[in-house]
Amino acid sequence: MTRPIFLSMALVFTIADAVNANANVDGGFVVVKGKRFLAEVARTPAEHARGLMYRQYLKSDRCMFFVYEEDSYHSIWMKNCLISLDVAWISADGVVLEIAENVPPCSPLRGDDCPSYGGSMLSRHFVEFPAETFKRIGLKIGDKIGWDLKFSNGESSKGGLPIAEKSPSPPAKTNKARAN
Repeated sequence: MTRPIFLSMALVFTIADAVNANANVDGGFVVVKGKRFLAEVARTPAEHARGLMYRQYLKSDRCMFFVYEEDSYHSIWMKNCLISLDVAWISADGVVLEIAENVPPCSPLRGDDCPSYGGSMLSRHFVEFPAETFKRIGLKIGDKIGWDLKFSNGESSKGGLPIAEKSPSPPAKTNKARAN
């Protein structure tokens, strides 16, 4: 009789840990060329360094937004990355300043000798998307990105293009009889 109670309590603690873990995750939305992406956020130096390392897949509606407090030359490298990425470097107001498309993973055989990409212009942030995203949506330098991010410490960051709270539903289709 004590075993089911113990298992039930373990399940309650596991669920509570999962809820608390989600409360400590930074995230939000990014809008690019009318497409909405669910964004993970990297804002600490450790999160910047880790980025999307070790990921085997990134859904086509996902991205990672790298938050910085100041403009700088933010280059990236693909050490320990397993997937190719499209990357956009943006100004504080969301203008795309630089892009790198289909950036390949760095072979583990290279060790720390991985090439760097981007960072040739001053930018405030950059955003990583699955490879082929820019081709699919037609993103170019000069386009504008919007973001609405919430941080686990209660702070937030909004910028660039305004983001609607929720996309409006398409109008209902009606079947109108044609007059002959």
